[in-house]
Amino acid sequence: MGITLWQSLCDRAEKMTRDALKDVKTIADWRSLRPLRRTEFLRDLGLGPLPERCDLGIVEYGAFADEGFQARRIGFRILPDCWSSACVYYPETLTGEPAPAVLYVCGHATIGTWHYQYHPVMWARRGYVCLVLDTIEQNDNPGEHHGSLMGRADAWLSLGYTPAGAEVWNGMRAMDVLAEDPKVDAERIGVTGVSGGGACSFHLAAADERIQALSTLCGISSPYDAIVNMHLAGHCDCMYPLNLYGRDISEYAALLAPRPALFCFADEDTLYHPEETRALVERTRRVYALYDQENLCRLVTCPGPHGDHPEFDEATADWFDRHVAGEKRPGVGRGGRDLPETTTSVFNGRPPSPNRVDLLPQLISPRGTVTLPRNAGDWSTIRNEAVELLRANVLQASPSRAGHGTLELDGEWQWSAGPGGVTFRAHRGGIDGLDIWLHMARSSRAQAKLVLSVACEGETSMHALNRAATAIDSKDIAYAGFQPRVAGANSVPADEADRPPGARLPSVRNLVLRAMALTGTTPVMMTVEDIGVAVGYLKERTEARDCEIYLCAKGDGAAAALYYALLDESIAGVVAQYLPSSHLDGAPILGILRVFDVPQAVGLMAPRKVALVTPGHSFWTWPARVYERIGRPESFLMASNMCEAMGHVLA
Repeated sequence: MGITLWQSLCDRAEKMTRDALKDVKTIADWRSLRPLRRTEFLRDLGLGPLPERCDLGIVEYGAFADEGFQARRIGFRILPDCWSSACVYYPETLTGEPAPAVLYVCGHATIGTWHYQYHPVMWARRGYVCLVLDTIEQNDNPGEHHGSLMGRADAWLSLGYTPAGAEVWNGMRAMDVLAEDPKVDAERIGVTGVSGGGACSFHLAAADERIQALSTLCGISSPYDAIVNMHLAGHCDCMYPLNLYGRDISEYAALLAPRPALFCFADEDTLYHPEETRALVERTRRVYALYDQENLCRLVTCPGPHGDHPEFDEATADWFDRHVAGEKRPGVGRGGRDLPETTTSVFNGRPPSPNRVDLLPQLISPRGTVTLPRNAGDWSTIRNEAVELLRANVLQASPSRAGHGTLELDGEWQWSAGPGGVTFRAHRGGIDGLDIWLHMARSSRAQAKLVLSVACEGETSMHALNRAATAIDSKDIAYAGFQPRVAGANSVPADEADRPPGARLPSVRNLVLRAMALTGTTPVMMTVEDIGVAVGYLKERTEARDCEIYLCAKGDGAAAALYYALLDESIAGVVAQYLPSSHLDGAPILGILRVFDVPQAVGLMAPRKVALVTPGHSFWTWPARVYERIGRPESFLMASNMCEAMGHVLA
């Protein structure tokens, strides 16, 4: 028997760590590679391309002051009709020269500007301007970090959305606020934060090159640490970009070089493994060494649990004095939460209206479209361009590729029944250590057509074989049932209906989906790859070598069959049962909605035959219009049952 699905994800993550930066030997290597890595990182954040900057529309909500500082409460737009909130602290006395600044990004305390006030107070008393930024879900902001917890993971993955990217955009707009402030020297800005703020400050510094220096506290880890040590179960979605390209996070940390980067972690932090933290910084330091600036990438540790520590305050103050202010500032100890919540509250329960921050997953994620053909002559160019976008930006961006596994013949048996007889064979193999199965049936009368029925989650190859057998009313058709890596015993579990109300843990399904996203894949994406292995294997078998191959599947497996067929024009047709009407409803594929949605995928099969059986609710007008406009309406069928669908496609 093969390994488990979770072990395979651990193995993939370990390989990503092992391979990180291995081809970067010289500074010329890195300078050549760096633009590509930055493009990949922005796409992993869901920010490729960056949204258009609207007017900040800064709204003042009053001022307050205390010993050594004065402050203002502000609201500002990150997108049209999407508001964020912050407090900006200034030294009590400012010279005529613009001051250095710190952007402090809040962690997961409920009210950011109040809970973390001791940081901006400390910075202002040390002569810095400090903007303390509420996250999109803090205070009176109606955003959301917890998609995997709240059951929105499938849709977010397909949108190519992660709250990590939303918070980076929030931080970029806060940087715009600081850059426009005449009291701030825009060339001297550092960013810091702890926990969720540590993650966001790191992501922001890697993405926004205006940031002069970084100090990230207890905020980042490699996919290997997150998966193997199960730390991802304790983090919300803002802690992780997607990982479309299967990169170790050190490859993106290297984007900071040669800017000063300080990494602070506590030795007893249960959300990060100290050994993996040190290894991550050492991998990043390799690129700093190419710049001859290893001293600008530093790790600071101290005893204690997850969170702020005085050692981190001292190290960050010294780091920013040297690399942001350019001079030593007076030491000021951290204060407390001396100001009441009423003083630091920006919107006071009534944010500007309208405020569509709750719609950020849709607003920040551009939806892809495909042009309808005017006639048959238009279609080839339109289709080829759309499929190439799919291949380049979604399915082939995956670190895993179709055809890399092996499907070894492990055993076979056969028997004959009735006139002509039927031959049955069983084939067992594996891809990346995970079991796959292929069962084939062929009568002596079978012609040059074969239906490959793909098992979905919760099914085996025999279930898939039976689905084809009961739908094919002919001895002239060969058929096979295929069990990919994420079916059978390795099926991703369904959401648990009995989770306690208010439980602060993701379901097992969403935990697995998050781990898969951290390694650059989803169940559908893995199944697309596996179908490629099975099709290649079948084409080498005597029983199927000269056959036209048709695909049949249901649910998310039907989506995988459809997308594989788009990439392989040798597939003659597809029967799809219970196909989701949109990736917003299921069949997650990383970033697919930035290219097109399920109806467009169906239409792009034209002129090949497609039959949909009881698909998810939708007006399937898009594919119907394509088939009509190219003069092949008979090749697209909305069938009432599998027998009707199979007969149509195989006719």
